[in-house]
Amino acid sequence: MLLDIATNVIANIVFWLGLGLAVAMMARIAQRRFRSFFGLHTNQQLIVCLSNLWTTATSSRPRGYSISLHELRASEAITRLFGSASFRLPDLVRGLVDAIYLGRHRYDFRNNVSPASSDDPKHFSDLSGNLIVVGAATRNSIRGLYLQENLISLRISNEYSDTDDQRPPPEMKYVEVLNGAGLGQLVTSESLDLAVVEKIHDTARGTTVIFCLGRRGDTTWAATEYLARNWRSLQREFGSKPFALCLGFRDPGYQYDYHTPRRLLTLRG
Repeated sequence: MLLDIATNVIANIVFWLGLGLAVAMMARIAQRRFRSFFGLHTNQQLIVCLSNLWTTATSSRPRGYSISLHELRASEAITRLFGSASFRLPDLVRGLVDAIYLGRHRYDFRNNVSPASSDDPKHFSDLSGNLIVVGAATRNSIRGLYLQENLISLRISNEYSDTDDQRPPPEMKYVEVLNGAGLGQLVTSESLDLAVVEKIHDTARGTTVIFCLGRRGDTTWAATEYLARNWRSLQREFGSKPFALCLGFRDPGYQYDYHTPRRLLTLRG
């Protein structure tokens, strides 16, 4: 009788120790992939950089900050990744992982707004950290900075300044390839709203930058939601290497109605 009880106790101890080790291994693998994908293995800062809708034409102040509701919701999608420890695990187990594993890896995660149009984006202090840049260059000066530095592979047709002689007419909607073998290639769709999700390595600053943008605020939200939902599959496909995707979303109609997009173009770094 006592032998049976002792055997059962030992078997349970071994089982729970084995389960704990398995969970710890899963946590380490998942966190290693998460950190590598977002650049946190070399730089522990990750900043979501939102577009700045403020302009000097609407205010007498020298600078200001204004963000759209869609982009605010987009930042919430990224925040969820840190709130859930990025694991597909039950809440109880995830809480254990948070306490044991994430405590060893402190991340500086925050949201910020891109500089006003009157400011020099090169002086943006958060350029020293990894970035998720939300929104197109017309409103996000950090996105515009990377376009100027020729570090981006895909550009949406509305990312031209109002004074640019090459600015296409508003009815033209496309994504343009800016480098590589497909230089000058245009991706169009009559039925889908186009969006871009692109990851680059800024070697000069030693950071990883991910861009999420569409022609409108709702498509920009959908592109950011795509990143938050699919970073695991993207990590499996591309690892830590750069990539650029042109996505086609069903028109959200300015709602938060997410549908899985079609991948219209894939560029590998």
